[in-house]
Amino acid sequence: FQGSLLWAIDKTLTAMGGRCIRRWLEEPLTDFHEIQNRQEIISVLVESSSLRKNLRKILRAMGDLERLSGRAGAQQAGARDLVAIAEGINRLPLLANNLDHPKFEKSQYFKSITNLDNKLIEIALKINNEIVDNPPLSLTEGGLIYDGINPVLDGLRNQLDDHNSWLRLQEIKEREISKINNLKLQYHRSFGYFLAVSKAKSKHVPDHWIRRQTLTNEERFVTPELKEREGKIFQVKARISQLEYEIFCALRILVGNRAKSIRQAAKAISCLDVLTGLAELAATNNYIQPKIVDNKDPKDSRKLSIVEGRHPVVEQILVDKVFVPNDINLGSKTDLIILSGPNASGKSCYLRQVGLLQILAQIGSWIPAKSGTIGIADQLFTRVGAVDDLAAGQSTFMVEMIETAFILNKASDKSLVLLDEIGRGTSTFDGLSIAWSVSEFLAQNIKSRSIFATHYHELNQISEYNENVENFQVLVEHDKNSLSFLHKVAKGGSVKSYGIEAARLAGVPKEVIQKARKILNGLEKKSCNNIQFTE
Repeated sequence: FQGSLLWAIDKTLTAMGGRCIRRWLEEPLTDFHEIQNRQEIISVLVESSSLRKNLRKILRAMGDLERLSGRAGAQQAGARDLVAIAEGINRLPLLANNLDHPKFEKSQYFKSITNLDNKLIEIALKINNEIVDNPPLSLTEGGLIYDGINPVLDGLRNQLDDHNSWLRLQEIKEREISKINNLKLQYHRSFGYFLAVSKAKSKHVPDHWIRRQTLTNEERFVTPELKEREGKIFQVKARISQLEYEIFCALRILVGNRAKSIRQAAKAISCLDVLTGLAELAATNNYIQPKIVDNKDPKDSRKLSIVEGRHPVVEQILVDKVFVPNDINLGSKTDLIILSGPNASGKSCYLRQVGLLQILAQIGSWIPAKSGTIGIADQLFTRVGAVDDLAAGQSTFMVEMIETAFILNKASDKSLVLLDEIGRGTSTFDGLSIAWSVSEFLAQNIKSRSIFATHYHELNQISEYNENVENFQVLVEHDKNSLSFLHKVAKGGSVKSYGIEAARLAGVPKEVIQKARKILNGLEKKSCNNIQFTE
């Protein structure tokens, strides 16, 4: 979770909202109007900080109505669950009072709050009137229901009070008879009521006392009167507990019958929680509202243009450094970007940044950038990292090829394809040939919006005879003694990977570095510097 996109953007305050934002990320929208609707609501919440704070204050104390309603519907809810449901329902009118803006009224998300079912308010009132504020966990031992709810229950409780008064008087009476001042009449769950005296005093107890239990420092006794009264008390308590449970079950059935309405309200709350959270994220992290292009627009529907975009996760992790923003322009004249540059310079970060900004835009969120125009992608494909599945007999290269094959067979011109190295798991010329062919297939056949991060500098030649291919590189400053990564993406192809310099920075022994430089110089002299593949 730490370092994920969900970690970076999840500002929700309820369990319902936390599940909702995860669903939104797993299923980004492809409908232009739905995305626009979410953006407009976030815009209202960003512009009005007082409204946003009021809503978040109400949401902060909201229980998990989604799961509570499910428990009530299945008749599995406890007394505390019903109290939590009532508290949640009582907050709905407070939320509705803050949702009087036309954008909220027009949205389908909040209808179950703005057009609140009055039966829910009645049920909440009934729960508050009948169930005590802090009910016990057990449903069968009483202590659930207020006085004044049921006349039979009140009568039984009065009888119990009379019995308790008798017990207090009996304790005083036996103390006077026995002349034992520290005598106590106590109750134990297993042994019932008893008279407790110390060991020293046990020799002087009256004859009508019956020894019940002997402990290290105490003796316990009962009397015939006490045992008789105990039976009556237990009968009354059992009847009280049974009656309270019946009253509770009837109330739980009422709540269960309204479980659907409660669930609808819970869904509205979860959406509101996510949208207020995204608004809080946008307001506090300098996000902007991107312009979403309708996928029916024939001219700009494939456009992906972001000015000074930032990685939503990395910029939050960086503490001492400032994140370097970068632009992206795909889908207008350029369909494929060949991105080259040294290791650890920021190629992979840039690649992921583009994908994450596309996802954020399509869940309706604002994005970390100066400006942005984003066409809706039907699918997002990535081929990133080296993974094997040895149990299935698949090497890293085979997994890489399976992923590549899936992309080439499934992607369309409306897709966004992000490739972080292809062909590195086989021989140099094999890998270069595959990478070259895949790049041309994406640019000429599929024409999807694609970025291909690679160390094969030879691929820069593809742009010479494909108008929809551009070369970009991550800039570095290099002299004899140091290598500085600028993390800035600019036009033009890189001609060096600086892999040996990266090895030196990693601490590889000096002798190995010097030998590697000699070998590299020899290989570069022999290699063909102008490879061209033609049909």
